[in-house]
Amino acid sequence: MPDVQSQKSPEEAERDAQAMARFSAALTARAKSLEMLYDYTKFHIGVYLTLTASYITVASVKVVDHRGQPFEFLKTEHHLVGLAVLCFLLAGFAGGVIVSSITQFAGGSSKDFLETQIGPWNAKAIHFSGTTWAYIEHTSFWAGLLLAIASILVPRV
Repeated sequence: MPDVQSQKSPEEAERDAQAMARFSAALTARAKSLEMLYDYTKFHIGVYLTLTASYITVASVKVVDHRGQPFEFLKTEHHLVGLAVLCFLLAGFAGGVIVSSITQFAGGSSKDFLETQIGPWNAKAIHFSGTTWAYIEHTSFWAGLLLAIASILVPRV
């Protein structure tokens, strides 16, 4: 038989239900922020792949003039092209570290994840915080973009 004194009043039961609802909402929001980080980074990786492939194609295409002689469609500084591609590859690698680590992360929010030490394989020497990997990803992309633009503009100077 249940103990009458351990039963909660309707007001206490309502407070408990509201507390549980707030707790559940907070957990859902934390999980959603991590899902959004995953989708955001996955989108970036797609942009890096598409941009790199397009850039390499445009930078290396040769066309034939009216005399049948091949010439470069777009004159580029090849050293800068190589550096730009390396930067895009590093951005994609860093994004890959973030996305693959999210799939291994147990619970928490994107804030918790970004404070966690992550890295490829078990190579502890290159395990950094998620925030550092995001900095590597974004900085590499923007450096690659600037180098790609410079690779097109430099030959014209």
